[in-house]
Amino acid sequence: MTDDPINLDGRRSVAGQRASEMRRRPANGQPPLALPQHPHLESLEDQMLAEPAWTWAEVLKRWRFLLDRYAMTPEAGDERIQKLIKRALGDMERLRKREERK
Repeated sequence: MTDDPINLDGRRSVAGQRASEMRRRPANGQPPLALPQHPHLESLEDQMLAEPAWTWAEVLKRWRFLLDRYAMTPEAGDERIQKLIKRALGDMERLRKREERK
């Protein structure tokens, strides 16, 4: 047995390496959100379940939360899905800024 780590990515095909990379990377380039490290997420989930959103800013905040969570799932690992998520998050941010200027 050797003490050298085995580079599993080097043994994968190009498509397999790309798929692995997509699974490791969140959609918006930020570190993935995990409930144990972010207790405020539990309160946001509770708030989302307790009452409806009353402003567009609240709606955008909820959609951003849901898209971030979806981006961390294996189903969202496809490059096209990641691109769609990034575009949707960018659109939300642009609309939020426009609403703030009004």
